[in-house]
Amino acid sequence: MAQSTDGGEVTSGDPTYAASVPAQTDRRRLIPLLIAVVVVAVIWLMPDIETGPIDTGPSASEAWRAVVVDPAPPVDPEDPLSQGNDVVVEFSEGPRAGGEALARVTILTGSAAAGGLEAGDEVVVSVAEGFDGAEIVAVSEPYRLPALGLLVLVFGLVMILVGGWQGLRALVGLGLTVVLVAKLFIPLLLSGVPPVPLAIALAVLVTSATILLTEGLTRVGAVAIAGTIGGLVITAVLAALVSGAVAFSDLAAGQIAYLTLPSGDSLDISGILLAAIILGAVGVLDDVTVTQAATVDELSDRHPQPPAALWQRAMRVGRSHIAATTNTLFMAYVGASLPALIFIVVVAEPALLTLNREVLALEVVRTLVGSIGIVLAMPLTTALAAWVFGRRSVAEV
Repeated sequence: MAQSTDGGEVTSGDPTYAASVPAQTDRRRLIPLLIAVVVVAVIWLMPDIETGPIDTGPSASEAWRAVVVDPAPPVDPEDPLSQGNDVVVEFSEGPRAGGEALARVTILTGSAAAGGLEAGDEVVVSVAEGFDGAEIVAVSEPYRLPALGLLVLVFGLVMILVGGWQGLRALVGLGLTVVLVAKLFIPLLLSGVPPVPLAIALAVLVTSATILLTEGLTRVGAVAIAGTIGGLVITAVLAALVSGAVAFSDLAAGQIAYLTLPSGDSLDISGILLAAIILGAVGVLDDVTVTQAATVDELSDRHPQPPAALWQRAMRVGRSHIAATTNTLFMAYVGASLPALIFIVVVAEPALLTLNREVLALEVVRTLVGSIGIVLAMPLTTALAAWVFGRRSVAEV
């Protein structure tokens, strides 16, 4: 029953019913959207969390944007490495803004030398201290942010044009995730907060916000959030057990293994690997739980039936969905680590030993642990939704 403008009840036979119910639904979904936009703005504008000085280890360097001024400076006859491998750059930002420097090119720009660079090209220049104490200035990579910004703009336009208000809500949810990771998660991690509880808290917050934005303040959204949290707990427990059994080393985390926190402690690498597994499963968990909750809601609306019957019918849909999402998770991890996987496979060693290599074993653990959490979240969400919507269906009959 909806309420009329004068406070009375509007029944389905009233001509204003069809207009009043969608209006109330839109209002219910607009409120979380506005709240999320405000939260994103507040988090983005708030002062950065102070982490203190971080020791980055032997690979410490600074990086600044610069512009190529002279792509072919005179060759130093006493330095054989300078043969066509140096350029003159002008720093565009940082403490050296406006200053020039001779930089060694370390990127592949069509060749190993500087021949691919032209005057006016924007690049990233790294400045580090060598073992002999001398300063090393090097062009490390092209400046890609303008192209990336254009891609982000195209993505946003496509989402809004195709998805409409739903696409806009999804973009706001994505923005919330980005600012939470950049402004809270990583700074708190570098401040010494344990990675696993932090990852679970972030996952729950992002999940709740995203589902509320896309589904609104509805029973479907509440059931999906509860199912996703259950899946996250399962994933976290299983990830902890498996990671302890396979004994990953700190090298699996790459260069961050050399970071030293202001307290003098190193990062909790094993905890970070666990956090990565938990966060990696969040997106697919959302998809599975929302789909199952919506499926049960639709079944109960079209064919009112008790919870047990609803659960059986919805599980048929869920089983088909699981097969696709598990493969999606695996392909996402393969795509992220494809160069390393190719290198490992071409190394001449037995196939089983290749599988034993840490970089490959880590992807196997991520895929399987995440998939188990997703698979178990499906019947959990289905059972919860069947209990909620089945009770409603029986009451309406």
